Formats: sequence, structure tokens, C-alpha cells
Amino acid sequence: MNMKRNISLTHIRRSPMMIVIALGLLSVLGGCNLTNTVRPNRATDGAISGVSQSAPNWWLESKASVVDARESVVNGDTKKVQASIFSSQAQQQRFSYKFEWFDKNGMKVAGMDAWESVMILPQQTIIIGAIAPSPAVSDWILQISDTNYPWYSSAP
Repeated sequence: MNMKRNISLTHIRRSPMMIVIALGLLSVLGGCNLTNTVRPNRATDGAISGVSQSAPNWWLESKASVVDARESVVNGDTKKVQASIFSSQAQQQRFSYKFEWFDKNGMKVAGMDAWESVMILPQQTIIIGAIAPSPAVSDWILQISDTNYPWYSSAP
């Protein structure tokens, strides 16, 4: 009976540790299940003065980090955006991206919500871009998702 008691106490002592390990593992894997978001920082005149990158997926950020963004106007009234993306990885990588467009009231403007997949070579900077679907667009965000490991991302 004493031996049975020792086994159950050992089991009880290990259970909290196993729970902590399991929760830690889930939180690490859960962090990879998110899409990174890039927003333009704007100066008082409305020009882009850099970008803010929300990167809950730290692995994806090392594959595809936005280092610069630029805007211009095409056809006299439609916004065009280009973003420079750098990969610090030692091997070629794939990622997906899409631009989301918003009007001056912050309401989402429909159109161009398809994910695009691109390859980036090691230590390379590439430029991606898009033209707004409407002249009503005044702002945008860029969503970046992992293509190599689609079960870690929200991209299709």
C-alpha cells in the first residue's frame, strides 16, 4: 500500500510540470499561427515616415521583414503602394501577402483581397506592390503570412 501511495504522489508531482511544459509548447506554436501586419506611419502632412510592423509570428518576420514603404498616385487619383521586404534567412523562403485598403473614415474598401505568393532568396530585398482598387482609398495595411508552413498561418 505504501508503494502505491508513492507512485501516486510521484504522478501528482509530475502532472503540474507536464501541464506547464504543454502550455509553454502550445503558446510557442500558437504564436506561429498568426499573420504579421504592417501599417504606414504617417507624418503630419500625410506622407509615409516609416512603417509599424506587428509581428506575432517571429519566424515569419525573419523570412519577410518590411524595411521600407512608399506611396505614389497613378491615373491622377489612385494610390499605389510599394514595400521593400528583406529576408535574413540563409535559404530561399516563400511567403504570401495581401494589401487591405481603407477610405478616409477607416472603412474597408472592397477589392484586391487575394493572397499573392512570392519567393525570396537568402539575404535578399524584394519589392512588392499594389494599386488601390478605387480612388476612395486613403490608407492601407499589408498582411504577410507563411507559405512554406500554411498550417502556421491564416493565408489559404
